[in-house]
Amino acid sequence: MLKPEAARESLREHMLLLREFVRYPFHTAALAPSSRHLAHRMAAAVPLSTAKSVVELGPGTGALTKALLPRLDQQARFLAVELNPTFAEEWRRQFPGRQVEVGNVVNLRQICSRHDMHSADCIVSGLPWPSFPIALQEAGLEEVLSLLNPGGQMVTFGYHVGMCMPSGRHFMRLAQKRFRHVERLAWEWRNLPPAYILRCTR
Repeated sequence: MLKPEAARESLREHMLLLREFVRYPFHTAALAPSSRHLAHRMAAAVPLSTAKSVVELGPGTGALTKALLPRLDQQARFLAVELNPTFAEEWRRQFPGRQVEVGNVVNLRQICSRHDMHSADCIVSGLPWPSFPIALQEAGLEEVLSLLNPGGQMVTFGYHVGMCMPSGRHFMRLAQKRFRHVERLAWEWRNLPPAYILRCTR
C-alpha cells in the first residue's frame, strides 16, 4: 500500500495524464502512467550502468525516469525531451537539477546539440510510435539513428492495439529495416494496458 504522500503524487500524475490525454489524445496516447513494473523492465533492457550518454524521449510525468536515473553512472549525461510543456513542467518539479527540453523528436539532434550532446549510447522512448503518422515515424527514427552510437540501443514499448493498426505494423517494419537487430521482449502484464518492450540495436 502506498504511503499518503506517494498516493497523492500518484493521483496527481494520473489526473494530469488524463487531462492531457483529453486535450491531445494522439500525442499522449495513454490514460495512465507506465507502471513501475514496465519502467523497471525497460530500464533493465539496456546497459544504462555503462552508458555515457542517455536520452529519454517523451518522459511524460516521469514514470520511466524514476527507474532510469538510479541505474546511471554519476558521470553519465542525461537529457529528457518532452513535447508537452505541461508534462515538462511537472517533470522539472519531480527531478530538480536534471535537464528536460520541450521539443519534437524530429528535431532531436538539434536539441541534443544545444546541450553539447552529439551522440547517445541509449535512448529510452515513451513515445507512442504506432499512433504517429508514417512521415513522423520515419523522420523521428532517422533522428534517433543519427544520434545513436554504433551498437547503441533504443528501447520503447507498445500495446496490442498498436500492433493491429496499419501505422503500428509500418513502424515495426521500419524499425526492422533500419536497425541492425530488433527484439520484441516479453509482455509486461502488470501494466495497464499490458505492454510489450521493443529493443532496437543500431
